[in-house]
Amino acid sequence: MIIVIAAILLLLIIASLPLIIFSTVRVTVIMEHSSTVEELQIAVRALFGLVVYETTIPLIELFEEGEETVKKKKKEKGLKGETKELVQVLKKAFRARKSFLFFLKRVRFKNVQWETNFGAGNAANTAVFAEIVMNAKVAIFTLLSHYSNLHTIPQLIVTPIYEMKTIQTYMKCMITFKLGHAMIAVIKLMKSQKKLQEA
Repeated sequence: MIIVIAAILLLLIIASLPLIIFSTVRVTVIMEHSSTVEELQIAVRALFGLVVYETTIPLIELFEEGEETVKKKKKEKGLKGETKELVQVLKKAFRARKSFLFFLKRVRFKNVQWETNFGAGNAANTAVFAEIVMNAKVAIFTLLSHYSNLHTIPQLIVTPIYEMKTIQTYMKCMITFKLGHAMIAVIKLMKSQKKLQEA
């Protein structure tokens, strides 16, 4: 009886593998930076809605933790240790580029919205920097459209605030990809890192 149940479960797992591999993962990312809100929201939906995960990360805590980690590493390792670690990080990044580009090519970006309110304190500087920010946004998404599937026209807005110094930004986008493609990218990444360790 136990063998029959185990065989049935095994058959069900094998039969469901194609559904799992070709299932779509949907990630919604919202980032807001203003005088009242400083947070990053991430919502993940996978396996036909069976897996749902949502989290909110305060940006201040995220930046503070990053700064503390960097300071701690500087104290522990010194300049020589930092240089050696930087070289290792660059090697890993170079090795990981193929798996990253493979995955990025199969990612779809939808509902992209990026609004920024910018003020530099005076009209002349505000106008110049607002133009620079807008050009930077366009350049980012031009590059992104080359390496991925941008399935929407991004709503890129920069609003100059001439009366005061301020920077407020709101970004929202939805990313979708096949779970199988993510698995292949991870396997490629693991292989590249293994080759780096063996070298």
